[in-house]
Amino acid sequence: MKQVFKIDYQDFMIIITFFLFWISIQFGEVIEDTIAYIFVLSLGIIHGANDLNILQKNKIKKHNFGKSLFIYLMIILFCMLTYWIFPFIAMLAFIILSAYHFGEQHLEKKIADFGILKGIVYTIYGLFIFSLLFHENIADVNIIFSGLTDTEISLPLVQYILISLSVLLLLLPVYAHFKKVSIKFNYFKELLYLFVLFLVFKTGSLIFGFAVYFVFWHSIPSIADQIRFLFGTQNKRSVTKYFKAALFYWILSISGLVIAYYALDSQLFKTVLFLILFAVTAPHTWVMKRMKE
Repeated sequence: MKQVFKIDYQDFMIIITFFLFWISIQFGEVIEDTIAYIFVLSLGIIHGANDLNILQKNKIKKHNFGKSLFIYLMIILFCMLTYWIFPFIAMLAFIILSAYHFGEQHLEKKIADFGILKGIVYTIYGLFIFSLLFHENIADVNIIFSGLTDTEISLPLVQYILISLSVLLLLLPVYAHFKKVSIKFNYFKELLYLFVLFLVFKTGSLIFGFAVYFVFWHSIPSIADQIRFLFGTQNKRSVTKYFKAALFYWILSISGLVIAYYALDSQLFKTVLFLILFAVTAPHTWVMKRMKE
C-alpha cells in the first residue's frame, strides 16, 4: 500500500500542479488567492493538527509525554518572544525552519544514506523552493517583509542566493559519487517537478504559488506519513480516523483565525497570522523529526 500510494501520488502531484498552472494563467489574482486560502485553511492546517496525538503515540511513557508537551509549549513561547524582540530574526528563523521541514518531507527517503549531512541538504532544498518563489514574486514578498519587520530584501540578493543553492543542489550527485552513497530519485523527474513548480510560481500570485507547494507537495504527503505512523496502515478507515482526530484542533484553529480577522485591523491581523504560523511551525517541525526517528 505504501509503495502504491507513493507512485500514484507522485503522478497525481505533477498532474494537479499542471492543472493549477492552467488555473494561474486563466484566472485573476482574486480567484487564485481564494483557491489558495481554501487549500491552506483545510488540508494545510489539518496536516499539523495531530501533533499532540503523534507525541502520545510515540511509544513513550506518560511522564515523558508530559515532558514532550512542556517542550512543545516552550517552543511556541520562545517563538513568540523572539518575534516580539527581534522580528527580522524571527522571520529568517521561520523561513529556515520551514525550509528544513519542506526538504525533510520531500527528500527523507531519497537521501537516507547522507548521514549527518541530511539536515543541511533538507535546508538547502527548502531554501531553493523559497528563493524560487520569492524571485518570481519579489514585490509581494517585500510587502509582507516590510509590514512585519520594517525591512525589505533586494532582488539581486535573492538571485544570488538562488544561483548558489542551485549550484549546491547540482553538486549532490557529484558528492554521492565520490562518497559512494546512493540518491534514490530520478534526476529527470525531479527537474521536471521543479520546472512545473517554477511555472506556477511565475504565473500565479505569491499566495497561490505557496499554497500549491505547501498543500500538494508537502501537506498531503505528510498526512500520509502521519496516518501510517498513527494507525499502522493507510486505508479508508485510517484516513477517516486521522481527520476525526484532527477535527477539534482544526475547528479551534479556524475559529481563532476568524475571530482575529474580524477583531483586528489588517496590519495587526497579518502580524498575528505570521506569529501563529511561526509559533506552530517550530514545534511541528520538532514533532515530525521525533516521529521519523
